Amino acid sequence: MSWHEPLGDRVITVEQAAAMVKDGARVAAGLPEPAPFLAALAQQPDLAGVTVMSGVAAAGALRCARAGMRVVTMFASPVTREAISAGEMDFVPLSFHAGAGFVERFAPTVAAVVVAAPQDDGTVRPGAAMGFDDAMVRAARANGGIAIAVVVESQPQVPGDAYRVDDFDYFVALPTPEGAAPAIHRDTSVHIERFASLLDEFIPDGATLQAGVGGVPDESVGLLKHKRDLGVHTEVLGPGLSALIAAGVANGSRKTLYPGLAVCTIVGPAALEFADANPAVRMLNATECLDPRVVARNRALRCVNSAVEVDLAGQVNAEMVQGVQFSGVGGQLDFFRACRLGEDSLSILVIESTAAGGRVSRIVPWIPERNVVTTSRYDVDVVITEHGVAWLRDRSTRERVQGLIEIADPAHRERLEEEAGRLGLLGRGAAG
Repeated sequence: MSWHEPLGDRVITVEQAAAMVKDGARVAAGLPEPAPFLAALAQQPDLAGVTVMSGVAAAGALRCARAGMRVVTMFASPVTREAISAGEMDFVPLSFHAGAGFVERFAPTVAAVVVAAPQDDGTVRPGAAMGFDDAMVRAARANGGIAIAVVVESQPQVPGDAYRVDDFDYFVALPTPEGAAPAIHRDTSVHIERFASLLDEFIPDGATLQAGVGGVPDESVGLLKHKRDLGVHTEVLGPGLSALIAAGVANGSRKTLYPGLAVCTIVGPAALEFADANPAVRMLNATECLDPRVVARNRALRCVNSAVEVDLAGQVNAEMVQGVQFSGVGGQLDFFRACRLGEDSLSILVIESTAAGGRVSRIVPWIPERNVVTTSRYDVDVVITEHGVAWLRDRSTRERVQGLIEIADPAHRERLEEEAGRLGLLGRGAAG
């Protein structure tokens, strides 16, 4: 028996689902984006006053914006960066862990979330991501609205937090896996092996790892296969962390929280097959998975993330490029704050020293005027580039400046020293 049959007339087409959205509706669209539903919504004639909240704004959200709907999002994707910059969409600065609270205040009347195929016992697993989709479903129904499950049968059945069929009013079966995986930008680097060798001294056996969105942190930790008894508590489970789990290196045996399990709230595209029905993986909603107070309960927590640029004071921009919203804060701030609360914890940034073929230094004198500070100088312990390590914890401003210049690309160090002097970062009284 297929999953459709017991649900009867609760299984509808995507066009029927979109037609249920009325004037003034507040639509919460989950992660990954339910793209076909949003595309159908954008084609509804004469809708007025509709607001769409998208966890990660992608092509479907863009169609809604260009159909005259207001779209708000907390994370930009490659296809929506220009639209956000041009004011076609509204960007809300928000840490991932705080998403559920935002959803409650948004008060959706419609929720549409991507899920895996319902199981015979009535369990509906969230597939590639839970995030704060569960909060969208609860809030829509609490407000007397409707909750729509957009079923993609190719989605993995990841153990952990899940729904029941009774949590949804309607189910839409997608004929294609469009929008089936979160849109995750994965950069990479020719220096991955160098990064891994520098990370090695900071990650003891038994440590619990978080690796940030993007290729560099995940690929770097994925090379640490000589370690023992590592744990995983992360936002996104990528191929690097998955390789450690598969090799038995990250077995979670020394974890103080969810021992023996790798915890995440998103499974990246390259790890979907690995996570499918894998008893070593547990998916949690972002409210728990990224709560700094919860994360801090892990022993020897090591949070490894990346950034667009770091300035000489230790401030981090991880979300904007030349004034354009490139992504969002994601979980970086939540995990770095957990390091402040936990014992024997370290927040680590791993970045290439340059961009644009070496022409642009990613160690900058000060975060440029058009960009923003994602993570404060109080929340970063260690910065690593291919040129070495700068230890920031317990260091004065002067010592931070000197350490960061030392790991900048040699071609940019003289200019950084000049700018540091001009800004007074090396002068008397700068060691505060």
